[in-house]
Amino acid sequence: MNLSKLEKLFFSDEFSAVDAYSLKFDLFKMMGVRSKELIHSNILACLLDPSYPHGLNHLFLNSFIKAVPGLKMVGKQQDAEPLPLSTLIAATNQDAKVYREQDNIDLVIEFASSRLVLAIENKIWAGEQSRQIERYQETLASRYNGYKAAMIFLTPDGRAPETINPHSSIPVYCMSYGRLAYLLKPLKEQANDAALHFIEQFINHIEVYMAGNDELKELCWQLFDKHEDAYEQLVKYHDYCIGRRIKDIFGELEQKLRKSPAMSQWSSKLETTSSFEDDKKWIVKCDLDIRLDDWPEGLWVKVYKHYWFGVYPYVDEESKDNVIPHVPSLDCRTSNIPNRSNRYYVSHRVNLDKERAILKDGNKLSNTNINAAVNRVLEHIEEIEAARMASSTDQASN
Repeated sequence: MNLSKLEKLFFSDEFSAVDAYSLKFDLFKMMGVRSKELIHSNILACLLDPSYPHGLNHLFLNSFIKAVPGLKMVGKQQDAEPLPLSTLIAATNQDAKVYREQDNIDLVIEFASSRLVLAIENKIWAGEQSRQIERYQETLASRYNGYKAAMIFLTPDGRAPETINPHSSIPVYCMSYGRLAYLLKPLKEQANDAALHFIEQFINHIEVYMAGNDELKELCWQLFDKHEDAYEQLVKYHDYCIGRRIKDIFGELEQKLRKSPAMSQWSSKLETTSSFEDDKKWIVKCDLDIRLDDWPEGLWVKVYKHYWFGVYPYVDEESKDNVIPHVPSLDCRTSNIPNRSNRYYVSHRVNLDKERAILKDGNKLSNTNINAAVNRVLEHIEEIEAARMASSTDQASN
């Protein structure tokens, strides 16, 4: 391909305009929470709560309620009826209670006066648990007997859930984050000054990271229309660029581990081994294993990027019996690591299946995630060293 075509694309006004989107201040990217469902659910709970001091009062909640009839119901439901329009209208401007994690459901909005309840299950990029939506349908039917109830499945693209019970009386609607931004945008000027700036950031985050907007789509079309050959080359080498960036970041991560002041007491004893593997499913698999040279053989802390980017301490099956006497206070007998049948956690933490993840979409890994990984490695090293010291003290006293 003639490189001048790429050059023309790079210097085009459309490319500069698209690039400007990525240069905007992004609070969610800066904080490393672009795909954190917990954070997004907390934000929605606040914005949907009329009593919260955002200045919107009932405006956003009313807009959300009125949007329900226009949402798509999951098609394979056989025994569920759409929510009556009269019930939805009756709920507008009414007092509402917004609950977080009630019976594990992300959000539950209860309108006691109109006998209506709306539940929201928020999925950004994660998949569903076994029977998840079916279980929530059962919970709503049982807890809110006599209410009109519905589940809203909220995702970036408005996809349908896979785990519904088609015979449940609880209807399930699909909503996209783009629709959410569409509802919020005309109301933002009604918010108070402090909330306005945050809501603008939230809308921008949704449009750029999750849903797109018409202006950005049009700019991309102009780029494609005027520079199709160069555009295709960028698309062709996208995965290569992602993989190369992640490998570079892992190299920087290893260097930062060795140079971090917090690791100075152990830097002379630090051992690392790394591996990289191109993978069609995950683009690239990266593993960085870390240990101190006086640890028992087989004991490691792993930093990895497969689908997730995460950190966990582990021991393999063949080394487990050798490691246990050195860290008896840490459970490494029964905490088997999912999808790693011969590997065990070495930690007193009981929720590492989730807590090991720093970034659930590892291909979005950036330099801003390095500090989080270094701190997590440090925490696990400190925990293991404390357990080893306690074990040595007990042996000496005996």
